[in-house]
Amino acid sequence: MTHATTESSRPTWWAYAQKAVRRLQQDEAENPLSRGTMKLGGARRGFGLDDDLPAQLGASADVPPASPLSILSAVPDLRHLPAGDWDEIADAGGDPAATTERGDALPPVQVPWRKLLITNQLAASVGSAERLDDILAAGAVTLLTGVAEDDLKLTAQMLTHLIPEDWLIHFEGGDDFSEQCLSVIKPRVTDSKIGPTAARDYLSDVVKGLQSSKPVLIVQTSNATLPPDLPVERLQRIALMPVTRDVLVATLCTSHSATGRIDEARVRAALPEDSVLSSISPIRLAFAMRGVTAREVAERLSGSVAMPKKSAGAEPGLDDFTGAGKALRAARQLVRDLALWRAGTIGWHDLSRSLLVYGPPGTGKTWLARAIGNDANLSVVTGSFAEWQAKGHLGDMLRAMRESFADARRETPAVLIIDEIDAAGSRQDADRHNHNYRVQVINAFLAELDSLSREEGVIVVGTCNHPETLDPAILRAGRFDLKIAMSLPDAEALYGVFRRHLTFPEADLRDLSRRAVGHTPADIDAIIRQVRAECRSDGRELTLEYLRACFGGHDNVELLHRIAVHECGHAIVCAALGLGRVTRVLLTRGGGEIHVDLRPQAGLTGDITATLSRMLAGRAAERLIFGTVSAGAGGSIESDIAQATQLALAIDSKLGLGLQGAVWRGGDEAALLRDPAIFEAVRRRIEDAEDRALAILATHRTLLEDMARALVAAREFGLAEAANWLRQLPGSSDTILAGALREQPHLN
Repeated sequence: MTHATTESSRPTWWAYAQKAVRRLQQDEAENPLSRGTMKLGGARRGFGLDDDLPAQLGASADVPPASPLSILSAVPDLRHLPAGDWDEIADAGGDPAATTERGDALPPVQVPWRKLLITNQLAASVGSAERLDDILAAGAVTLLTGVAEDDLKLTAQMLTHLIPEDWLIHFEGGDDFSEQCLSVIKPRVTDSKIGPTAARDYLSDVVKGLQSSKPVLIVQTSNATLPPDLPVERLQRIALMPVTRDVLVATLCTSHSATGRIDEARVRAALPEDSVLSSISPIRLAFAMRGVTAREVAERLSGSVAMPKKSAGAEPGLDDFTGAGKALRAARQLVRDLALWRAGTIGWHDLSRSLLVYGPPGTGKTWLARAIGNDANLSVVTGSFAEWQAKGHLGDMLRAMRESFADARRETPAVLIIDEIDAAGSRQDADRHNHNYRVQVINAFLAELDSLSREEGVIVVGTCNHPETLDPAILRAGRFDLKIAMSLPDAEALYGVFRRHLTFPEADLRDLSRRAVGHTPADIDAIIRQVRAECRSDGRELTLEYLRACFGGHDNVELLHRIAVHECGHAIVCAALGLGRVTRVLLTRGGGEIHVDLRPQAGLTGDITATLSRMLAGRAAERLIFGTVSAGAGGSIESDIAQATQLALAIDSKLGLGLQGAVWRGGDEAALLRDPAIFEAVRRRIEDAEDRALAILATHRTLLEDMARALVAAREFGLAEAANWLRQLPGSSDTILAGALREQPHLN
C-alpha cells in the first residue's frame, strides 16, 4: 500500500526553505543572462521573506502568469487533473502530480538544481526565520561547518536568499556602510584547494571580521583551519545539512515539477536511506539529477549506490562482535549517539568524539574502529604513525600526517582511525636520542587533534598497545575523551569470531570458543585460514575434530595446571587483602592473566606492602602446591618480579618511606640497586611480601586447588564466576558477590 505524504509530515524547516527557493526563483527570473554568476566581493542584498513570487513571475515577459497551482505544494495528495488525464500521464511514465493542466512538467523558470539543493540544505541547517534572527543579532558569531571546497562559492551565493530584504551580505570582512549587514568570512579556493596564501588570508579575515561591529558568519571547509585561540565552544554552530530524503524531495519539488509537487510516496520509496544519500559522490548525484522525472532521479540514485552483499568477514559491523566488553559497549553507545546527532536530536558537543582503544596486538582494536564507521554509515579514513614515518624525513612525515587529517575532513562525517599511536612516544622520555624529532611530531599531532576537536563531523579512534608510553598531553580529555582497554576476548566474544567464519551448530562453536580462550581474534583468523588451506591441499573436508585439535588438543596439562595455580594465587591474595575486585582470570596461549579493579589507596606503607604480596602471590602459590617455582613470575619489565622490584625500590628512592627518608632519587633503577644497602632492603621487602602471600594461601589451600582445577577446565572466569569462588574467603561472601552481580552489564 502506498501512503501519501501530508503537510503535517513535513520537516519543520520546509516552509522556511520554500520561501528561500521562491526568492531564488525570482532572482533567476529577473536576471536570466547572469544565472549561475555572482561576484562575491563587496556586498549583496537579500530578498524579502514575504515577496510575492507568483505575482513577480507573472510580470515577467518570459514567464506565464501565476495560476491556482501555486497552492498545490501545500496539499501534496490533491489530484488537480481529471482522473483519465492523471492515469494517462502515469501510464506513460510521467509524474501527474508534477504536471499542469496544460501538460507542462517543468517549472517556468528552471533554476540549476545545485542552486536549489544548496539553498534547501542551508535553509534546513538554519531551520527557521527565528533561528536566523539569532545569527543576525548584534555581536553574534556563527560557525557554518560541513561545506565542501567545491561548493563554497555557490553556498556563499545562496546565503543571499536566506536573509531579509533590507539586509546585505559582505564577503570581504571588516565593516560595511550598512547598519544591517552580515559579514561572511570564507576561505579562498583555487582548483578545489586552499593554498598557503589563502589559508593565511582566511585567518586574517576571521580576525578582521571579529573586529567589526556586524554579525559574523564564518564558513569552515574541511581543510580550513581556524585561529587556534578562537573560542569555538562559545560560538553558535551550524552544520550544513547533508543531502537527505527530505532535502532531495524539497529540491525535486522545484527542479522536476511545474506544480511544486511530485509523487512523494513513490519517490521516497525509491530513494536510498539518508545515510547513503549523505555520502553519495557529486558525479553520481549529477547523473541522477538528469532523470526526466523525480521518480527517475530516485531510481537512478538507488541504482548507482547498489552494492553487492557483504561477504562474511569482508567489512566488520558491531553485530559481528559478541560479548559485553567495555570497548564494545562504548562503540555501540557511540553509534547510537551518532544516529541522534544526524537526526538533530543532540548536538555535536553532546557526543564523546574521540576514543582510545588499547590492548595486546591482535585483539581487534582496528576492527572495532572500522565497525563503528560501518554501523554509523560514516566514511572510514585510516592512518598510522608507522605509515607516516615511512614517507621519509620529518617534513614528509608531518605532511603525511596532516593529509590523513585533511582526508577525514573532506570525507565528513567520518571516522579517522589512527593506529599505533604509542609509536609517537613522549616528550618526557629520558632517552634524548631523536628528542627534537619526537617533540616536533607530537606537537604537530596535538595541533591536528585540537583543530579537529573544534569542528563537527569527524570521530577520532586511536589504537595502541602501550598507553603508558604515550605523552600525557595526548591522553588529555578533549583529545581522547574515552580511554578503554580491549583485552583478550572471552569465550562469548570468541563465539562471535567463530560464527563469522564457520557454519557448525552453535553448541559446537561454543565448545571451540571455550577451548580457544587466550587466543586473539587475529590468532583465530590465521589458524582457520591455515587449516582450510591444509584441508584443500589434502583434499579433505574441514571437520570439527580437526579444529578441536588446533584449539587445545595438544595442551600440556601439567603446565596449564601450574599456570592456573599461579593466577588463582594472585586472585585469592588480592581478595583476602581487600585490594580490589577480581573481574577476570584466564589462561592464555603464553601463560595466564588476572584482571583487577583496584581500589584507591592512600599510599601508606601497609598499602604498598599488601600490593607487593599481591604481585608475588602467583610465585607463592606455585611454591605451596608444587614445592618449586617457575620463571613465570619473571622475565620482561611487565613481569610480577619486575613490577615488585620497581615498587620495592620506589619505597627508598621515590616515595620517601624507606632508608633515604624524604629524599627523591630518580634515574636508572639498575644503578640504584648497585648500592648494597638499597639492594638488601629491596630483596628483604620482596621476600617478606612473598612469605605473607604464602601464609595467606596456605590457610586457603583447598580453595586454591579447587579453583585452579576449575580454571583449567573452564579456561576463564568472568566477574561472577570469580566472585563465586572468592566468596569463600572470610568476610568476602557478601561484598564480593554483591559487587560482582551489581556490575554485570545489562544485555539488550
